[in-house]
Amino acid sequence: MPYNHNDPLEAQIRTSVASSLRNLSQREDSDADSYIDCLLLHSPLPTVEMTLDAWKILETYVPHKIRKLGISNVNLAILEAIWENSTVKPSVVQNRFYPATKYDVPLRRFCRRNNITYQSFWTLTGNPNLLKSKPVASLSAATGMSKSVALYCLVVDLGVQVLNGTTSVAHMQEDLAGIAGVREWATVNQKEWIQISHSFNGLVAPSLD
Repeated sequence: MPYNHNDPLEAQIRTSVASSLRNLSQREDSDADSYIDCLLLHSPLPTVEMTLDAWKILETYVPHKIRKLGISNVNLAILEAIWENSTVKPSVVQNRFYPATKYDVPLRRFCRRNNITYQSFWTLTGNPNLLKSKPVASLSAATGMSKSVALYCLVVDLGVQVLNGTTSVAHMQEDLAGIAGVREWATVNQKEWIQISHSFNGLVAPSLD
């Protein structure tokens, strides 16, 4: 960490942001040319008050050094508190998409209604049962794609941006090609796609309307 854990919260945050800006700069002697497209608070702080204090500090960098703000590992109550008490509204939520949170249905509904991008991580690792589910197996068999790609496509169809943790360029290219292949198949086989998608939605996503 670029900051001292014993420092006041504001000092920790400003030291961390300064370090990121320096690392992104193309100049060794200045961060004048650098900015952060989207900065995510890694997780809420121990209290809502502390979380809001941290958010207020980060707001002072927007829009010149930070374009957008987001938060990870957050529940609905804290997200609502940030939304209601902030000047710069959250643009991104990045959460685990898995059974322990019941797939964040109420939180994703809030995100959709307030134009917040919901990003999922742990999409494969946290969902072994979904990988074995009938909708995923059906889509995989119909398209000839892997079950991993089938699961990605069905989650994306929920309005979720899936984060892929691979460090392999080849693996990433295979996944992207597979997703494109599924989309092409779905265009031609709309009735079958709708049936599979509806079945999957019943497992993870009661209506978000």
